[in-house]
Order: sequence, then structure tokens, then C-alpha cells
Amino acid sequence: MDTFAQAQLLDDDTDKTELIQVDRALESFRDAGYDLPAASGEVIDNSIEGKARHVNVQTFEVEVEDGRRHKKSIDEIAFADDGVGIPFDILPSSLKMGFSTRYNRREGLGRFGVGAKLAALSQARRVDIYTRTQADDTIYHSHFDLDLIKNGEQRFLRAEAADEFPQKYAHLMRDESGKEFKSGTLVVWSKVDRLEEGGKFGTSVNEHLSELYRYLGRTYRKFLSNDFSIILNGRQVTLHDPLFLLDNPRVNSLLADVSPEERRAEIIESGTIDIDGHQVEITVTLLPKAVRLVRGEGARFRSGAAFKELYIWENEGRISLIRNGREIYYNVIPHMFPSAIENPDRFIGIEVSFPAALDEYFQVRHVKRGAEPVDKLRSNIRRFLERPIKVARMKIQEVWAESANEERRQSPQHQPAKEAFEKMEETAPRSIGGTNLPPQQQETILTDAVRDMGIDPAQYTDAHIEQLKEQIRKEPITPIDVDWPGNELFVIEHLNGKAILRINRRHPFMREIYLPIQELADGKLSSLSEADLQRLARKIEGAIDLLFFSYAKAEGMHPDPDEQYSGLRSYWGRFTAEGVRLLLRKL
Repeated sequence: MDTFAQAQLLDDDTDKTELIQVDRALESFRDAGYDLPAASGEVIDNSIEGKARHVNVQTFEVEVEDGRRHKKSIDEIAFADDGVGIPFDILPSSLKMGFSTRYNRREGLGRFGVGAKLAALSQARRVDIYTRTQADDTIYHSHFDLDLIKNGEQRFLRAEAADEFPQKYAHLMRDESGKEFKSGTLVVWSKVDRLEEGGKFGTSVNEHLSELYRYLGRTYRKFLSNDFSIILNGRQVTLHDPLFLLDNPRVNSLLADVSPEERRAEIIESGTIDIDGHQVEITVTLLPKAVRLVRGEGARFRSGAAFKELYIWENEGRISLIRNGREIYYNVIPHMFPSAIENPDRFIGIEVSFPAALDEYFQVRHVKRGAEPVDKLRSNIRRFLERPIKVARMKIQEVWAESANEERRQSPQHQPAKEAFEKMEETAPRSIGGTNLPPQQQETILTDAVRDMGIDPAQYTDAHIEQLKEQIRKEPITPIDVDWPGNELFVIEHLNGKAILRINRRHPFMREIYLPIQELADGKLSSLSEADLQRLARKIEGAIDLLFFSYAKAEGMHPDPDEQYSGLRSYWGRFTAEGVRLLLRKL
């Protein structure tokens, strides 16, 4: 038995011992469920409870060798604030598990007296606290060290006077202007051993810090909007409000071309639910129109990249739970939406705010990154959310339809399908049709195509005509709407693997089916009754069926259709499937 364990035995009574074996218990506490953001939040909670207006956070990194390469590792993390400080007689106990001057009180952010200690243990093996109060200019210091405890070298928590804040961290005890804090607390986590480059899941140090920055900006947004600041590694943490109601510098910068009013979300509904005399406040917002003009915007990748730093994509299906002004949960709560979570839901902000007196109703855990309303409260919240979510979804779809119609009015014919086809062509096998045509025949094909596009050579310069020809040479397909008598639905010419597709607008399929659909898409048939729309839909359904039937009949005009057309069918089905998939992603 080690020295520390022996010391735990009381006198010579072998039938009695201390309640816990401290060294092993503390090691076990390290896996309490904190990650870096949640752990850091516990320290900042204490700063806010201590009336701090400024918090400086700095990480200290070292390089470690891993075979042939060097990896970064966070070795220390320091938190400094300008709060009221910790009185000398309380300082040693501030590191004791379970101790809190606010134990089980519901007015502030803490409650159980274990958060900051468990958080520190989850990341580091040593914690030092330096503090100076408003009433006493002396700097006092206390610490615990798991290695010293394990070796029996530390059995108690003590406070002692220090000459000054350690030089390495002294700069953190100043505000942005360089003015020294009159009072405050410095917490240093050292022997950090959970934040090595790579780690269990390959997370880099930069990813850890990026996640921490985002977490702080969102979790403390209410405080950051009200004369409170957090500096992380010299960078001001800007608030992030998933509801887009608070003034956000990043939103102001990205949406500088719209008015301040248009940068704020629309409140779809706001109200309260009464629980045991306490109010649960629920707010549902629709994000600014400027960030949701086009389907696909606000995504994490691709077309939504313009707004990626606003983290709109994180909103999809998530609810923000706010306890006493501090976010404790931001995630999907199952079965809270009126139907399955949908793509447009990223433009909906939902916040549920409640006082700590209702902790039991939200099953709040000591790790302030988890909460979930009990069944009865969940049902009440779900009923509240049903109407505003449906209204918000409808408004989102209306704007998308309006934008799509405007884009359609300004785009050439067949543009959405053409763009999908061009995207498909990037990975499709290369076409070989028309690769052996003589130059004179190629030039004739190009000249005829330009003429059929409605371009009169007499009214355009040679340079413009040549530019159009070059465009036809490069594009995988050039659709041209032409009127001619006859039964051909379309005619195709192949030129060096590219296709010129002439579509006969006089054909009954185009005149009776395609053009009415086009008018409907352009909003020209908005006066149609529901019965008229159903009749049009039946016509479309029947016409598409006839396309298949007519193709089958056309194949039957050859004595051996399988031998002649099986490859054509395979390619046609393959390219249609891929093209439709890409088209639906855009529309």
C-alpha cells in the first residue's frame, strides 16, 4: 500500500477508513465527460460569478516528437479575469471537490461545487490559482497536483502569499488597453495531457482552438453583448447568436450591403410556458433574408461558402437551451420538430430559456453541456414550436421560389438542366461522336448553329460570331429551340464529342406539354384552379409515359433492337440518373 493510502487509515482501527481513496478517485474524476470547450466554460462561469468584465485565455504549446515528425501539443492553459477575487480564507477550499459558496443556489451559473474542479482535472494534472481581492492587495496562491498527491507529497490544500503573479502569465492580468486589473483571479492548468496533436480522433491543436472560439462566442453571447469580453490567444471573441437577434460584427461585415434592420432575424413567434410559477421563454426566428435568398446557401460547403463563418449549417434541427443567460445545450432534441428535420431548417433559430429553478425539468447535468426536457415539458415545447416552424419553412420556400423565378427570367432557356449536364460531363465517359469530321464540314455545322440561334450575321461583328462558335465548340451540349414542320422532336449533330441539340418547338409534345410547363414555372399560369393544375399534371404524366412507349416502338423498327440499342439504353439511363440527381441538388 502506498504512503498516501496508508495515511487514510484511521488510527489502528482496520474496520474504518476514509470515504474515498483520494488519489485514485481524482484520477477517475478525469473522465467526467468534459471536452476542452466545456471545461473552459466552467472557469469562465466562475469569472462571471466573480463579477468579471474581462477574461483573457491563453494556451501554451510545445512540440513533441512522434517518430519522424513533430506534433504540437497544448501544454498549459491560463485563464485570467478582473473579478472581485477569492478571499484568503476561502481560497484553499475553492479547489476542494464539492465546496462552493453558492452550493445549490439557483441564481447564478454554478450550483454543485464540482464543475471547475472536474473541468480542470479533465484536461490537466495540475491546477494553480492566484488571486487578489479588492479589499487586500496581497496576491495569494493555492494549487493541487495529481502527481504530488499520488506520491503522498500533497495531502492538503493550502493558501499562501505570493510576491506577484508569475511572470509568464502576468500580461494576462491586464485589459485590452494594457491597464492592470485591480483585482482578479488567474487560473493555470499545467501538465495538460489531453490536447496533443492528433489525439484519439486525429484532431489538430488548431481545430481544438477553433472549436473553443466558436463555443465561447455562442455560449456566452448574452454576456458578450452586454459589456463583457473574452480574449482567446490575443483574439477578441465575437458573439455568435444562432437566432441572429444580437448584434454580430461578422454578420455586419458580411451583410454590409443591406440595412441594419435586414441583418436581424424575423421573430416568427415568442412566448412563455409557465412551470411551477417560473417562466420558460421560447423564441423562434427566421434568419435574415439576405443569407437565404437561394436554395443551398448557408451550407457548410459548396454554394454556401459565402456565409460559412456564420455557422448557419449548425442550426439545422438544433435547439439552444439557455440557463440563467448561459447556453448549456445546443443540439438536436429528438421529436421536437413537427416532422422530420428538413434542409431549410438551418435558417430557423430556436431558443428555450429557463431559470435554474427549473433544472430538474430540464435534467441539467453538472457538465453544462447536456440537458433535455422531461416528457411533459417536451410535449408543451413541441406544441409551441409546431406552428412557427411550419410558418418559417413556408416563408423560406416562398423566397427560394421567388429567387428561382428571377434567376429563370434572367437565364437562357434550359439553363438548370444544362448546368447539371455540364457537371455530370466532368466524370462521364468522353463522347466520341463527330470526331473525324473535315474542317469545312465542322465550320458549316457551326455556322448553321449560330444562325438557328437567331443570330443575323449582318447585325453582329465577325468577332462576336466567332465567340459564339467557340462557345459551341467548348460546351458539352448546346440546346437550340427551333420551329420546323415535321414529326421530328429533335435533331442532334455531333462535333468533336460535343452535341448540338435542336428542339422542335412545333412538335405536339413541345407545344402541348413542354411549353405549358414552362409557363407554369415562369408564374404565368398562377390563375389556374386546382382542377386545371391536376389536369395539366395528368397530361404531363401521360406524355412522359408516351415518350417511353414511343421510344420502345422506334426500337422495334429495327430487326435486332437488343443488338443495336442495348448500349444506348444503358448509357441513356445512366446519364439521366446522374443528371437528375445533380439537377435536384440545384433546384
